[in-house]
Amino acid sequence: MKWIKRLLGLIAVLILLAIIVAAYLLITFDANDYKERIEAEVQEATGRELTLSGPIGLTLFPSLGLRLEEVRFGNAEGFGDEPFAEVDVVDVAVAVMPLLRRELEVQRVQADGVRLNLARDEQGRNNWDDLLDHAGAARDEAVGADDDERTTTETRLALQRIDVAGISLTNAQVHWDDRETGMQATLDPFELQIGRFRPGVETRLDLEAVVRAEGGDLAEPVELALDLGGLMNVDLLNERYSVRRLNATLGLDGGGLPRAVGMTLETDVALEMADAMSLRLERLTLGVAGVRMTGFAELSELDGEQPQIRSEMRTNTFNLKDVLTDLGMDAPKTSDPDALARVALDLSAHGSFQALNMDPFLITVDDAMLSGSAGWDGRGERPLITFDVSGERLNLDRYLPPEVEEARTENGNGNGEADEDIAIELPLEALRSVDVDGSAALGRLDVMGMVLRNIELQIRAEAGDWNIQPLNAEAYDGELSSRLRLDARHDAPRYELAADLQALDIGALLEDFQGDDARLMGTGNLELDIATRGELLSELKGALNGSGNMRFEDGAVRGINVAQIIRRAEARLRGEQLEEEEPNQTDFSELTGSFTIRDGIVRNEDLAASSPLLRVSGEGQADLNDDTLDYRVNSTVVGTLEGQGGRELDDLRGVTLPIRISGTFTDPSFRLDLEDALRDRYEGEVRERVQEEEDRVRERLGEEEERARERIEQESDRLLDRFRSR
Repeated sequence: MKWIKRLLGLIAVLILLAIIVAAYLLITFDANDYKERIEAEVQEATGRELTLSGPIGLTLFPSLGLRLEEVRFGNAEGFGDEPFAEVDVVDVAVAVMPLLRRELEVQRVQADGVRLNLARDEQGRNNWDDLLDHAGAARDEAVGADDDERTTTETRLALQRIDVAGISLTNAQVHWDDRETGMQATLDPFELQIGRFRPGVETRLDLEAVVRAEGGDLAEPVELALDLGGLMNVDLLNERYSVRRLNATLGLDGGGLPRAVGMTLETDVALEMADAMSLRLERLTLGVAGVRMTGFAELSELDGEQPQIRSEMRTNTFNLKDVLTDLGMDAPKTSDPDALARVALDLSAHGSFQALNMDPFLITVDDAMLSGSAGWDGRGERPLITFDVSGERLNLDRYLPPEVEEARTENGNGNGEADEDIAIELPLEALRSVDVDGSAALGRLDVMGMVLRNIELQIRAEAGDWNIQPLNAEAYDGELSSRLRLDARHDAPRYELAADLQALDIGALLEDFQGDDARLMGTGNLELDIATRGELLSELKGALNGSGNMRFEDGAVRGINVAQIIRRAEARLRGEQLEEEEPNQTDFSELTGSFTIRDGIVRNEDLAASSPLLRVSGEGQADLNDDTLDYRVNSTVVGTLEGQGGRELDDLRGVTLPIRISGTFTDPSFRLDLEDALRDRYEGEVRERVQEEEDRVRERLGEEEERARERIEQESDRLLDRFRSR
């Protein structure tokens, strides 16, 4: 990577400076007398100012040693007056005799109080680029083109002969000022201890550092504390660098985190640079807040345009709520307090930083196991998430907020109404920020009290427009075909649902959904197409629009017994008391109807039901906004209704009896005015009888008139005959 090459170049420059200083000190035994000359030579060689404020210590034998104090090295032009580097003390010693054999045996490298100010300007120029240029020119001058092969061979031999007794860096500080991106970072303190170092031989490595960064792409300042130890092996000849038994602890604070987070890292890490650059982490263990991940990770083609990733990781079984609490985050409240107590991940990943695939993966959440493949592609306008997941069963009800479960069951069983409106909070920005294309299959899904089996669905999302189509399942002895849509592109999310249920046991479904006896029972078909919008439950009700139709057979409507209402009304007319109790339901052999929904008001005008005793029609509305009813049921007796004592109510046969339903969903009221209904019938019968009598009278009068006319005609004929005979 470029920064490693630049760092090695920077180290080469510093070594070159040390060699320059050492050369002068070797020539002159009193090096302090030559400070000004040394500073001038460095100025000429690098174009920067070197200030040697402290004493210079020099030893010649048996080791060539150099000790500098209070050293200051100037910055590049255009980067301000702050020095590029400052050193309180640097002490280097090299054995003399091995040098004569062209072997480098460093007896000590110690530095204390090293301070580096690294920077990049608005044009992307670094404040060490000029040093690298000077170092390259000096190298080219020292090594001729004809000596390249000899130099390479000698370099390889020299690398094998390096021997450093130890390296100690204390009280170091590095400041990074990136004016191109606006990021500021500080490495302070920085402590480094390396044991005896020889190429290809392991040595002890210990490092402590604290990094603080702000600005740039960081929304908030962040701080990272690192404590690292392990066995380092630097194979310069083969360009392989590794740390075995690496053990590190990391502390991360800031950056939007609610509290500081501690992490542990254990691994064997190796960096290969000979051909293509690659980084491999074997026996990797990463721990954070009760989660422990083990496996391996490999990064290849690091020097290319698209580095590749390959990894296999597995976690322990952990309690997700406890993990979130340890991280300072709010754990989700669930209907089941024991939910999310057993979570585990098993992942296999490959791809690049721009496009990563997980194939396969296994996610365990409590008693549910989901497996399949997934992918992430960040090369488009928005990241694209793909997946193909399957599982045996999943109970979503365990993970719903308690208030949702309470609202569902209270509204169903009539125990009361919610005192406060329920907010449906969705992460709208997150829903808009990704695209999704995936499929899922489940053997069983429990949601909102309902049970669906053999579920198959497709999910697609683009810029906040989420569609689940198709969503097919087996439900309550029938089949479900449906589609769902969530449009999160607006301030108030919009919802759409279209469902077609065939051969459905509606009673079992409603009982599971509302947690109590269903109002409607029967087997049949239900079609539904609705849409709404809003963030509160009240808003969702008020904006509900759509339509639907139903057809059910061999069922009942609970909460109203039409036959019993008629019997009780008839008994009151007779001055009797009906003590007979029957189930509060109206059985039907067939029930059909359609409905429309406008702004939360459900309207039906064609309800039709039939049974051996009754023919029922109905029309009216239900207002979901205030849970009120206004409905009229017209019942016609077509069979025999037996009253108290077994008396048949034949007088009611064929009479249309209106029943008015009003009140609320939880406390409906029913009213039947049987007296008016009978009065209307009897008045009609009287009118019919009067008309019949009038018709009979008219008929009789007509007959008498005809007989009189005939008598008159006969008498006239007789008188005429007599008159003629005379």
